[in-house]
This record gives sequence, C-alpha cells and structure tokens, in this order.
Amino acid sequence: MKKLLQLAVLFLTTVTFAQVGHVMQGIGSVNMSMGGAATAQPLDISGALQWNPAAISVFDDKIINFDIGLFFSSPELSASLPAGMMGEGSPAVSGITKDDKGVSPMPALAMVWGKEDSKHTFGVSVFGISGFGVTFPEEKNNPMSPTFNPTLNSNPISYAQNMGGFGHFESNYMLLQVGVTWAYEITEKFSIGIQPTINYGALKMEPNPIASPGAAGYPKSDNASAIGFGGQIGLFYDSKEGVKIGASYKTEQEFGDLEFDNKYLDGTEAPGADFKMNYPSILSFGLGYSIEDFDFAVDYRLIDYENTDGFIKKGWTQTGSVKGFGWKNVNVLSAGIQYKGIERLPLRVGYTY
Repeated sequence: MKKLLQLAVLFLTTVTFAQVGHVMQGIGSVNMSMGGAATAQPLDISGALQWNPAAISVFDDKIINFDIGLFFSSPELSASLPAGMMGEGSPAVSGITKDDKGVSPMPALAMVWGKEDSKHTFGVSVFGISGFGVTFPEEKNNPMSPTFNPTLNSNPISYAQNMGGFGHFESNYMLLQVGVTWAYEITEKFSIGIQPTINYGALKMEPNPIASPGAAGYPKSDNASAIGFGGQIGLFYDSKEGVKIGASYKTEQEFGDLEFDNKYLDGTEAPGADFKMNYPSILSFGLGYSIEDFDFAVDYRLIDYENTDGFIKKGWTQTGSVKGFGWKNVNVLSAGIQYKGIERLPLRVGYTY
C-alpha cells in the first residue's frame, strides 16, 4: 500500500486570505490556494474532509497531510472628537490605533485510508476551522496626561475606560475540530459520506462586553472554553468524463456555555458571565471539471449565522452587557484553477467572494 506524506507551510496575508465571518475559508495549503473550493473537486484530503466527506472516496492510498498556516492581518481603529467634547476647553482629538497581535498559527492534520478494490474509505482530521483576534493598545497620549501633545496621534476610542474609551482591547478565539469520516461508493460514480465531529472552542476578551459594567468599567475575562458536537453529511458524483458534482451539509456545532470569570481593571472581583456561541451550519454545493493538465472548481456556500446561538441576538441588555453578535447570513462563492503541466510543481490560483 502506497504511503504519501505532504508537509506544507503557508504564509497568508490579508491580500490572499479572507474570512467569512469567523469561518475559515479553507483548510491547508492546497484548499486555500483553490480559494476553498473542494465540494466537488477533491484535490487533496484536507479540502475533501473539510467540505465534503463523500469526496474522500476518490483516494485509494494511505495518505497523511500536515499543514501549518501563519495568519496575520492589520486592522485599525480610528476615531475623533471635536473640541469641547471632553469638557470645557478640551481640544479636538483624532487618531488611529493599529493592531499589535502579530502572527497566529493555523494547524491542519488529516489522514485517509483507502484501497483500490474497496468501496469503503475512512478518514480522520484535526483542523483549526475558526478564529479571530486583535490586540489594540491603550492610547497614552490623552488630554488628561501631563505629557499630552495635541499635534500627535490621539485616538479617543482607545482612551482608558474612565475617560470614555475601551482602553487596552484584546480578543482571542479559536475553534479546533476533530472529525472521523466514512465514505461509501454506492456505485462507481456515486458516493456518500458521513462525519461526526467534536469541537473545542476557547474565547478571551479584554474588556469583556458580555459582562455588565460596574463603577470601574467593563471587566476583563479569563480564557473560557467549551466543548461542542455536530456532524457533516455529503454526496459526491464523478462522471469519469471530467465533470464532478458535490453537495454537503455541516450541522450547527452545539456548544456548552462559555463560563467567564471576570475581574475589574482595579483588580476587584466582577460577577461571572455565561455566553453560548455555537458554530453555524454550512450548506455547500460544488461543481468540478478536470481536463488534461487543468482542474477547475467552483463552490457555493450558505453560512447560517441568523439561526445560530450567539449570533441571533444583537444590541444591549438593560445592564449594559452585549446580547450577541447579531450577524447576518453569509453567501460565499469560491473558485479555483489548478495547472499540473509542471512536474511536481502544480500551480493554483483561487478567489473567495
């Protein structure tokens, strides 16, 4: 039995990488470079395991993939206040605060077991499928400081909380998903697949808007975590003449509550806060076509935030805490092309809208 090992390192910037909400657009170097399109075009096992469990039926070997991606971005906060807004005689202020978080790793480990003469194919995956995070430092150049310089950058939204800003703002969220997959070839051209999943999610926020503010402002939280469960089903059709069709449905990943222990910025204990944040269901349809040295893939996805706990509600409670994110559904179109004319150096370009 042939054993294949693929090791890839991926460096991503905001130019080449875009998230759809907090859902990663793709998994691993191959799938990312195809814009995340893989529902009907299983070029590698990671993309197939993530977007259509039935599609792993095309692999007849024992295959191991390990990818590590490095993600960084450069979001900015900007704000301004006219003169007099911070008290009589206060100057007009304006400024920009840049993100200081740095690089975040994105691991992906996948394994598939298949045999040429078997209708059964099995797979296991460990993917980082979701995440976000920023670090915005507190603005020190403020009108209350003895060293205040009105000619320099002074961003009021990053002032300390006792001055009406958010102060030091930091968030970090990650979701690790483990899937066990089984695909079965009903016919030579048509396969089905199922994939139960277990998830680990962790969230840290400073300040924590889920908690109610006190006299010292909003508290900061520890790193809260929760376990979630869900699954995915898929269908895959390969005409054996170049055209491939796929569809899959990833259920909402049901999590327990994130239980935050909070402290106010002066070090005193703050009331705890619980928050339920599930991972949305995802409906995917794909079309693939292969001819000679070219592989084409197009995927459409519907990410259902509007019916997902943690994202349904929006706005504020009467005590000043946040009810939820209030995100709308996201429609995603992914497309990619692979050229295999150069031995051992396939070239790919992908786009996600």
